Amino acid sequence: MARRMVTGNSDLIRQWNRSLVLDVIRRQGPVSRAEVRRVTGLNFTTVTNAVADLIAEDLVCEVGLGTSNGGRKPVLLTLNPTARYVLGCELQSAKLVVGLFDLSGQMVGQVRKPKSPGTPPAEAVARIAEGVREILSAAGVSRDKVEGMGVAAPGPLDSEAGVLLTPPNMRGWQNVPLRRLLEEATGLSVQVEKDGNAAAAGEIWFGAGQAVNNLILIIVDDGIGAGIVMGGKLYRGAGGAGEIGHGTLDLDGPRCSCGNHGCLEALASGFALGRKAAEAIRRGVASSLAAQAEAEIGTEEILQAAEAGDKLALDLLDECGRMLGIAVANTVNMYNPELIVLAGRLAQRSPIVLDRALQLGRARAFSVLSDQVRIVRSALGDDFLVKGAASLILARLFRGPVDLFPS
Repeated sequence: MARRMVTGNSDLIRQWNRSLVLDVIRRQGPVSRAEVRRVTGLNFTTVTNAVADLIAEDLVCEVGLGTSNGGRKPVLLTLNPTARYVLGCELQSAKLVVGLFDLSGQMVGQVRKPKSPGTPPAEAVARIAEGVREILSAAGVSRDKVEGMGVAAPGPLDSEAGVLLTPPNMRGWQNVPLRRLLEEATGLSVQVEKDGNAAAAGEIWFGAGQAVNNLILIIVDDGIGAGIVMGGKLYRGAGGAGEIGHGTLDLDGPRCSCGNHGCLEALASGFALGRKAAEAIRRGVASSLAAQAEAEIGTEEILQAAEAGDKLALDLLDECGRMLGIAVANTVNMYNPELIVLAGRLAQRSPIVLDRALQLGRARAFSVLSDQVRIVRSALGDDFLVKGAASLILARLFRGPVDLFPS
């Protein structure tokens, strides 16, 4: 990512230079001070002062001598990955995960807490705080070594204020000041981001998007959403960009949780497939899913039934992939990204969903644009959201103050 020259506020400039130096050491270490100066373009005094500060804070270590080009051998610098830690939290309608990561992005521990669509905000916040205490205790990490916690939550939300606005699949979560509540409950700095955006940031930080400036990540799970990276920055629009799951595909389609009819999420999400499976079973369609209570047929049940060869489940996943393919084609035509990443259980665990989405997405997009885009499955596996949430804090540490990266 290109770095902009920063002028004006001296504290901001110092923070920026410190982050710039630290990021080069993270990416290229072991590395000499001279190489840091060459890569960053900063002068000798600025790099020397920044390195001295980082060593004093134990974020950077001197690890020996490099090769000499005729003078003294340079002292090499490397990141100390256990000097600080970051937390990532995945908050979904029926899932709550907290993960602890060191500065290299290595997951140190993870804890899962019960969560249902009807879990009230106060109870969910208490469980997250409990998870934070448990995971830090198990890892032997003191709270003062934690840089902060990123939270990936369903949109739409106000990321600047940290407020969940109207998440469709979470009852009683309208206008919840999640950042404030979590900061009060944990004593940590908290950053709240829409799940799709957090996942896209994680893919840029850890996954297939590390060398990409224009990326769209589509989550296909219980719900459907997306995150957009344009010019190397998260694109939030006026605050709610990326709600791909609520684009209309069928004017007369089923009612969606958002209140509209025929949305992609109402047709192809895990919730939608569970509803369709129950309707088919009531019509007399034979399926192993009939053994499930109707309320229990969801993403996981359909995937497991498909893995066992259940025809109804396989047909539903085929339909999901076809609907997703249309969304992929529309995305290619509208945004012309370098890379589309498909994440979530339906895209990552079902070959049918992925194959149909790739096939139809390329067939229905403009060929000149389709030929340019790469479409891949997420490289981050089932932990893509908790890793994405953690990447929000890593980015703040290594890429400078967040206000220098407007959407």
